[in-house]
Amino acid sequence: MSEPLSNFTGSSPRLHYLEWNPGAPRTIVLLHGNSANAWWWQPLAAAMRAADFRLLALDQRGHGDSEWVRPPAYGPLEYAHDLARFVAECAPPRPLVVGHSMGGISVITFAAEYPGAARAIVAIDAALSSSEWRNHYLRRLKGLPTVAYPDLPTALARFRLMPREGEIAPATLRMIAEKSLEKTSAGKWTMKFDRESFLGSDGIDVLAAIARIRDPLLLVRAAESRIMTAEAAARAAASNPLAALVTIAGAHHHVILEQPAMVARALEEFIAAV
Repeated sequence: MSEPLSNFTGSSPRLHYLEWNPGAPRTIVLLHGNSANAWWWQPLAAAMRAADFRLLALDQRGHGDSEWVRPPAYGPLEYAHDLARFVAECAPPRPLVVGHSMGGISVITFAAEYPGAARAIVAIDAALSSSEWRNHYLRRLKGLPTVAYPDLPTALARFRLMPREGEIAPATLRMIAEKSLEKTSAGKWTMKFDRESFLGSDGIDVLAAIARIRDPLLLVRAAESRIMTAEAAARAAASNPLAALVTIAGAHHHVILEQPAMVARALEEFIAAV
């Protein structure tokens, strides 16, 4: 696909989104993970073979070029309500809705709260179960100070993914870094997301929400992931007769960057089935 168009919603909070292939008859809405942004879907957009899909990648509140929220409100329900407004405003009727990592929890929450609003749901390597260790880790992330780098080359050199794993093409990583940084009013460079978006937990009982979903659901797990465990993925798939599970061999948590073509094929096959 060609380079995307950049747009903003008219609702509050004001949300930024990218659009590939406008005018195509079928719509896929894409939600990124925590501390990421809509540009993380560029590799997948390039890998999609079908020409009849319009792709809309949303910067979730507090991320990318979307509005920050004060007082902070960054739980799964808030993201789900934003998604419902976005679908009604920009993507009717009933798109396929896809989320990676935290975005996967957002779309699961959306499907549980707004049954029938989407044609189908895809959650890619989302945390389906939690633990006190994981919640402690998320609380530590929230407490980290915001780092500002003196110049863009330094910021690009220091850019890292969390978790830092997988074989991601250097050009892809460079593109993601460039789209994830912004210049501050003081002339320094920092990441384009609100630190308050680190919730300190996953915010919902994800497995219970999956059991409530009444739309077709695809769970995509990266085989080497430590986020969506094989045990939790199997439990989730077994809890709902509308759920299916696909595993991407050899991939890690950032599977949409590491293996975008394999994720695109999984989406296309799921769409054909539903």
